Amino acid sequence: MKKTLLLVILFITALFGCSKTHDEYLSEARTLYKNKEYDKALSLYNKACEKGSLKGCMFLADVYKKGTVINTDNNTSLNYYKKSFLLANLYCQQNIKDACKTLSYLYENGLGTDIDLAKADNASSKACDLGDAASCYYQARVNADNMTAFILYNDKACQNNMDYACLVLGNTYLTGFNESMAEIEKDIEKGISYINKACEMNNVMCASLADIYISGDDLEQDYNTAVTYYETALKHYETLCTEKNDDNPACRNIDVIKSKYSFDNETIY
Repeated sequence: MKKTLLLVILFITALFGCSKTHDEYLSEARTLYKNKEYDKALSLYNKACEKGSLKGCMFLADVYKKGTVINTDNNTSLNYYKKSFLLANLYCQQNIKDACKTLSYLYENGLGTDIDLAKADNASSKACDLGDAASCYYQARVNADNMTAFILYNDKACQNNMDYACLVLGNTYLTGFNESMAEIEKDIEKGISYINKACEMNNVMCASLADIYISGDDLEQDYNTAVTYYETALKHYETLCTEKNDDNPACRNIDVIKSKYSFDNETIY
């Protein structure tokens, strides 16, 4: 009896104990895809999807829709979108922010389900509440006509480390209106504070702060402070422009900054 029980345990272990998780399948699939072993990669993406990987299902849905490395197959793509929708809905109910963001995308575009903008908005709002910065920024854009909501959601995105949201909010306080021309009372101190936070997160944003100090529109002109911020942005762009190339945005931005920096140095000295 004990021998039979042991054999059963060994059989179950052999059958299920070494079974890979969907994350393991997904990781292997990504490596194969990066190495251009597309057939093997798609097979593992499918296994990841079958195991419950939302990312695996979404990847396959997009691949078959776009026909990037395999022939376009709208029916297969639709089936994967339907699987994605079911998983996104399930995981969003479990408070997984990425799933809520995906669910919003699927509802908004009618992929794997009918278009439902109200449900898309609800899912996006929930993703924001769970800490997804992109969803907070999306909510800010959707509510751009409502300055209170616009400020609230951009602030959430900024607090969740989206530098561009900090910059947008800073510019809104500096100018007194947003891109939809909704108005708010100017607050220079808040505006500078948000743009400074953007600069701390992403050195590229420091150029915007330098422009403010050099223009003298909202603050007293301070060329030395402007140069400091320009240099911070410049160092970042130089890491992205190792060889001169006019088609590289980083290289073009270096030229723009240096033109301002040189002009200002001549003014100072």
